[in-house]
Amino acid sequence: MVPQLRAIQNANGQQHRAAVPATAARAGLPRRTPRGPLAVRAFVAEDKNWHKLDVKHVIQAQQFGREAIDVIFREAELMEKVRPGTPESKMLEGRIMATLFYEPSTRTRLSFESAMARLGGTVLSTESAGEYSSAAKGETLEDTIRTVEAYADCIVLRHFQEGSALRAAGAASIPILNAGDGPGQHPSQALLDLYSIKKEIGRLDNVKIGMVGDLLNGRTVRRAAA
Repeated sequence: MVPQLRAIQNANGQQHRAAVPATAARAGLPRRTPRGPLAVRAFVAEDKNWHKLDVKHVIQAQQFGREAIDVIFREAELMEKVRPGTPESKMLEGRIMATLFYEPSTRTRLSFESAMARLGGTVLSTESAGEYSSAAKGETLEDTIRTVEAYADCIVLRHFQEGSALRAAGAASIPILNAGDGPGQHPSQALLDLYSIKKEIGRLDNVKIGMVGDLLNGRTVRRAAA
């Protein structure tokens, strides 16, 4: 999903650059950096570190180095400024995201679905997929992925088995986003935790973090612990 999202945004960014008055360009004047929602397109076009996010699947938080995380966080700050009715709120128009959840979920599923909707995309939602889909008849995860990918541009997967997201990625021709694979990984939640820490404290360096709860089975602590 990340490369496709980037391509859509880059297209918008290029259109935005083309809208710069020709008189300013001829005069050699620096282009103004837009503020607010319009900055989303300009930022994506100007950020030189987007190549660090050139990944097809999001399986574990450890995929992203520090520079890539900084890029994601800067983009997240700009996405918070997107408002309904603006061009940026339609940047995923025509794209379809399937949420395939084999385990119960409220916050994770709704956060993915609301983000897609706020950017103009469409959501195909399947909750309790293991009980109400062909998986109940013995269909393998790989076969389910091959079927669902015919209807969507990316798949957000929550599964009860560790390593399931990696298996899905091996079978898929479209991006797989891991929304939790048993006791394994939950990269979006881990990134959100780090983003919240940075917003509250103002940095990620030299921060001491205490972890409590079921750490043996807690998938969101793996990134912070790393």
